Amino acid sequence: MKDELISSVASIHNEWNPLGDKASAMNDLEGYKYEAIDILSTIKIKRVSAEVAISQVLTQAFGISLDPAQLSVISARVEQLLNVQ
Repeated sequence: MKDELISSVASIHNEWNPLGDKASAMNDLEGYKYEAIDILSTIKIKRVSAEVAISQVLTQAFGISLDPAQLSVISARVEQLLNVQ
């Protein structure tokens, strides 16, 4: 997996910040880097859409509910990155 792609996906999630205020309380968040790796791996291994992968990874990792409209926008941005690769 390319570091540039991981960084780009992490950057999108860092900008979105689905954890909101809870993000500052996380010790090992590292700008959503590990979640980006998990999302990209899930897309590749399970052959699912970015929307499904993002939802699965973030809800499992953080136990949060995601806003469907925001998830759709973020997923489209990730899909766009993947289509460039």
